[in-house]
Amino acid sequence: MSIACSLAFSLTPDFGGVAYAAEPDSKQSQETTETVKADSKPAQEYTLESVTVEAKRPDWESKLSPGTVTIIRPDDYKGEQKTLPELLKDVPGVHVRYVSGKGQYTTVSVRGSTAAQVGVFVDGVLSNLGGDAAVDISTIPIHNVERIEVYRGYIPARFGGTYMGGVINIVTKKPDKANISAQVGKSSWGGTIAGLEITQPLGSGSLMIGINRDESDGDFRYENPYSKEVYARDMPGLQANMNFFIRTVNDNLDLYTGINPGYSTLEEVDAAFNNPAVYNQYLSAIRGNWYWLNWHSSKQEMLDDYILNNRASTLAEAEQLYNQEAKAQLDDVRTSLHNQSAGTRKLMSELSNDNTRWRKNNDYKNTDAIIKWQDDHWLVKGSWKKIDRGMPRRVDGDPTLSTIVDLPDKFERKRQELTTKELMVGRRDMSGNLEWGWQLNYLDQDKRYRNPDYQKFGKIPAVFEEWSAFDSRRLGGAIDGTYKAGDNHLLEFLANWSKEKMDVNGSRMDKYDFEPSLTNRERFRTYYEHTLFNLQLQDTITLNQAADLWLTPSIRYNYSKVMGRALGKSDLNKWVDQEDSQVNDKVTWQVALKKQVDEHLTLRSTYGTYYRLLNLYEIAGDGAGILPRPNAYNDPKYAGQSIFPVPEEGTQWDLAAIWDGRLLGANSSKVQLTYFGRDSKNMLHLYRFGYNFWSYTNARKGQANGVELQADFNWDKWDMSLAGTYLHTKQQTKYNAPSSSTGEIYFSYPQLYTPEWEGSARLTYRPDNRLAVFGEVKYIDEMVTGIGAYDKPYGQTSLTTVGLGAKYKIDKDCQIIAGVNDLFDKGPEMTFNSGNNYSGSWQAQNMLLEYPLQGRTYYVTLQYKY
Repeated sequence: MSIACSLAFSLTPDFGGVAYAAEPDSKQSQETTETVKADSKPAQEYTLESVTVEAKRPDWESKLSPGTVTIIRPDDYKGEQKTLPELLKDVPGVHVRYVSGKGQYTTVSVRGSTAAQVGVFVDGVLSNLGGDAAVDISTIPIHNVERIEVYRGYIPARFGGTYMGGVINIVTKKPDKANISAQVGKSSWGGTIAGLEITQPLGSGSLMIGINRDESDGDFRYENPYSKEVYARDMPGLQANMNFFIRTVNDNLDLYTGINPGYSTLEEVDAAFNNPAVYNQYLSAIRGNWYWLNWHSSKQEMLDDYILNNRASTLAEAEQLYNQEAKAQLDDVRTSLHNQSAGTRKLMSELSNDNTRWRKNNDYKNTDAIIKWQDDHWLVKGSWKKIDRGMPRRVDGDPTLSTIVDLPDKFERKRQELTTKELMVGRRDMSGNLEWGWQLNYLDQDKRYRNPDYQKFGKIPAVFEEWSAFDSRRLGGAIDGTYKAGDNHLLEFLANWSKEKMDVNGSRMDKYDFEPSLTNRERFRTYYEHTLFNLQLQDTITLNQAADLWLTPSIRYNYSKVMGRALGKSDLNKWVDQEDSQVNDKVTWQVALKKQVDEHLTLRSTYGTYYRLLNLYEIAGDGAGILPRPNAYNDPKYAGQSIFPVPEEGTQWDLAAIWDGRLLGANSSKVQLTYFGRDSKNMLHLYRFGYNFWSYTNARKGQANGVELQADFNWDKWDMSLAGTYLHTKQQTKYNAPSSSTGEIYFSYPQLYTPEWEGSARLTYRPDNRLAVFGEVKYIDEMVTGIGAYDKPYGQTSLTTVGLGAKYKIDKDCQIIAGVNDLFDKGPEMTFNSGNNYSGSWQAQNMLLEYPLQGRTYYVTLQYKY
């Protein structure tokens, strides 16, 4: 029996080697051999668990897919405080994008796809919701996960839908025996992790309960290169303005009181006026001079003038008025200073001569729990998770605007809260040559956004700015199975269905921001439905008697219906119906050919067609800023019917060679090289079609070709994992706006957030059975991230990070892990570049990323297992 406690400090992503689905004849690793030998040693010797190199895997792994699949086991990296995005970074062909920074909204693309073209599943149930543009993989916990399967190219029939990029399937652990494990960890920038997992036999099966917490302050340090630059440019002029205002105060006091105090700062003026002795001195002096300041020869003359002009009826009233006017004039000296200098002082407060910043409002608190019971037939699983995170301010491209970001009190307290509850029940049975099962699943997800500071920086109140709520419910079910038809056919089938409903609400819904006759609540789409149905069949055909050549064709029928409804009918946008809906369906196919040449070499090839069904907003819009496209532009009211976009589609292919044997003197090694390509059309683009609305339209097409490499080597005391991707993309777009005269003429347009080169390497050294020391290097090439003025592209610089760590087995029950990610603190140094044309010619601009990346992070983890 053993238990694991973990303490950890963590800064930047720290990745490890990724295990491939092994072929049936994979060789056992030397590390595993040592582990087996260690079991017979005296009890005081303890064996460190495998870190990067894997032993021969079960035969089922080689049958996960006839195409390319990578298997990651989170327990191999336990204690290193890795998240799902960090683990996926070591998979060839996969690119992870931290859209809003680490711990914030994060997406994944595969082989140059968009994030929307990737399907993410948990235990075979789709995570993609119709209300999301793409899955936010930062919200998917992996603490109680057995493995992560990453499919590229050919997608097995058991995953409903067709995905042009690929599929990621997260498989939670199957409880099998009594066990308790716990971990607690700390990391830089206020990071804390804690987790408890209990498994226990119960009835005919076993029960697993897992509870986990992951949080961080996220207040990492970075440099804002604009600060000193803007300070040097603007501060002299602003200071000259302030000097003028202060000089005016001194001149007025000299005039009114005969005293020139020579103040040099606003603080000195305030201190003097708040000092009763000084203030009374000024007040006495100005009262003594007030009559001649008003062009009278004596005070009595001025008092008589008050009475003469009916401003006072008695001498006492005149005296009181005289003193009040003198005091008001004195007070106005300070009041005018504050009022006239307010704009200048605001600008000065937004300048700093120090480039150092600490990220503000970048914290997150993630909590999740799972309970799962499983036996040979039944599976019952319930899960709950809550994501509560700040939303940091974006760094604007304008140096003047960006210099204030993350200064004290120069941020909004925006927060997002995501709560998800899921339930799944399923059963599997065998009947002769048929293995089949069914499952029902239900999901309830509530998204909440709030911003108590929505008017802090002078914003005009707008719908959803203060708060918003998006509530989704989805019910689904599936029947799938495998039938062995003789010796040469293995049939796999799937039929699944789901229906999602979403309600939308938010601030200012009772206001008339868009139309005088419709409230926002009546104009906006506030209710959506999304129905999916998939019917898929796959056959693995053994083509020869040697049973080393397989052909795997697959056919799929995919159906989608989207509906969006508003409470009212727009008078301005006559082409938009109160309820819009669209049905899309299509049959697609794919085929794979696999040949096991000998015990070491396997060759593989796949080809197929793909079809991405659209989400709720792509079809129905939101009823305000995003609307279905009108079919008539020349009518002031855009009369006519909506033109809905059609699903994206295309083809993919790949060729692969896998060598499983001995290379470079290693005891065991596995190398896989894959050449892939994809052709996509009808790709969506969001165009501005009217003065105040945008529409989705099929305006782009593109191609992607590349090479993936993954290699794992194991020597007596050393392990090494390598992963690399080369990706070349070409994309074209057309001006599909109604006013455009270009029609169907396409022109080149860069594919955004797609690095040409990306790779990683991990090396582990095990001097004995207790200690393992590892190092990692990650590289992401520069990439185009947007198009600026005059169609000039800009992009972010390349990033190379280094991580170091060690794992030490204290005894048979306890292990400690410590390390550092991004050792040289390169993440916060990333900047935007600009280019002269779409082909490159990058020029440095000293411009920060919109969301700076966290850099050097230390972590320490203590694990205990019982």
